[in-house]
Amino acid sequence: MNNEAEIKTDSKYSLWIFLSLLFASSLFMVCWFGPLSAYAGHDYFFNIGRFNVLIDALKSGDYPIYVDYNALEGYGYFTKGFYPDLIILPFAALGILTGTIAAYNVMIFTMTFLCGLFTYIAVNKVFRNAFVASASAILYTFSAYHLFDWYNRAALGESLSFTFLPVIFLGLYHIIKGDYRKWYLLTIGYSLLIYTHLLSSFITFIILALIVVLCYKPLVKEPKRTGYLALAAIITLPIVSSYILTLLEQMSSNTFYYSIKENITGQTKLDWQDLGWGFLSGILYPKTENMAGTGPVLILLVLLRLFIKEKGSSVRIADFCLLIGIILLVIASAVFPWGRLPLGFIQFPWRLYEFIIFFFAISGAYYLSVIVRTKKQKITAGSVIILFTLITFVVNNNNYKYWQSLAFSEAPHWFTGIASVDNEYYLGGLEYLPVKMPSHHYIHERGDIIISEKQEAIVSGFTRKEGITSFDVKTSNPDKLELPLIYYKGYQAAYRGEKKGIPVTESENGLVQIEASVSGRIEVVYTWTATQQYSWYISILSTIGLIIYIFISKHKRSNANK
Repeated sequence: MNNEAEIKTDSKYSLWIFLSLLFASSLFMVCWFGPLSAYAGHDYFFNIGRFNVLIDALKSGDYPIYVDYNALEGYGYFTKGFYPDLIILPFAALGILTGTIAAYNVMIFTMTFLCGLFTYIAVNKVFRNAFVASASAILYTFSAYHLFDWYNRAALGESLSFTFLPVIFLGLYHIIKGDYRKWYLLTIGYSLLIYTHLLSSFITFIILALIVVLCYKPLVKEPKRTGYLALAAIITLPIVSSYILTLLEQMSSNTFYYSIKENITGQTKLDWQDLGWGFLSGILYPKTENMAGTGPVLILLVLLRLFIKEKGSSVRIADFCLLIGIILLVIASAVFPWGRLPLGFIQFPWRLYEFIIFFFAISGAYYLSVIVRTKKQKITAGSVIILFTLITFVVNNNNYKYWQSLAFSEAPHWFTGIASVDNEYYLGGLEYLPVKMPSHHYIHERGDIIISEKQEAIVSGFTRKEGITSFDVKTSNPDKLELPLIYYKGYQAAYRGEKKGIPVTESENGLVQIEASVSGRIEVVYTWTATQQYSWYISILSTIGLIIYIFISKHKRSNANK
């Protein structure tokens, strides 16, 4: 009994030490990198814009909102439909009180801390080893590539996705090898990931499929596990329907620029030199290319496998993680035929670093725990990891500021913080403009005007207010009017005071087009489609249902154990 009490006390002590280190490191990271606006990363202003749209929508009570009415000089951009905002919503709400920049920094701190916490919990559930859990959480959470995502790229969606991978893979572990009654962890983690970043969700799906194929034996041996895997997938679908169905509706209603973009994956896959620099990230960076990778510590830790002679289930799990990491590293490299595969939407094969680092951190931390046995050795090893983490902060910060200063000197118009035609309105490549639109320059050149097809209708009193575009039209014959609004499915138009709507179509230039049959004042507004409205109900009810199921199942297990 005394030994059990000592183990529990030691475990709690280790957890509190880890939480303290994680909190301090997360806070130091945010403070050390300083105000992001001074060295804005690639997508920083785009994501700040998303924050501001949410803040305004929450203030006015218009959430959920789909169209950013202020984007593209008032033409509007369907931001929310293509970029989910559920995860950043609480921080946008905080931004009402603190301002956008402060709320953004609180988000980075909070999600970084949660990333480390979730990783600790997941790894500790599998290995029952606080040292392995702590080391892997620090290595993964503060990896050079994660910092690169947060700051150099300011890739908000991908940065946030780090937080949910541990939950997803813990759920899959329970289904394949652990307590399959906890299948819902996979559903929760994957649903949150989809609401965070679609590309990461796709890559995760492929990796999940790979793991399932390699671990088919337990699933075949116990068909129940396959059933719970299917259940996790099925329940995920209605929970994420508010985003997925909205996305599919827009994608099926029109053709957008993302579908005709060049497949650059073949140009961005990693050659041997890139891999080499990636292994040095956090210590050294090339001055000719802005990039990051695994970092040297992870490589050194996984190489400890050469000195491990022990056998057992924990070693096999660590080895499996190492194998998955190596497979993904090979896939990200020039060996894999990226350019010949229809995977252009992934854009950058080095997105796989997120997953490579996750699996290497777990395997490397376990191998280290086998080498360092005594408490003193573990403290020393842990101190070295923390020291390297601090060094990575400093070196990565210097690299971040170097590249952003260089970018500013070469193209200062990208750092004004004011959206304009010269910086593509800070809309991330404008991939979700209809292909009928000649270019974003066309918007600027066209101006804020309404064009009559027959040049007979006279338009006056044009205004935009709170998402409503209105104007007076005077005409004796039916005439088609092209409005300064990007066409997305969901726009409706009507004469003021009349319930009957005016047909809305897409013009030859990818803009909203209506037919004015008589004189009067016309109002045009984006309204929820039936798909958007009902998918929200489905998601909310499905989420409530899952919560009730989890509560009841836990209550039953608790009663059964009494």
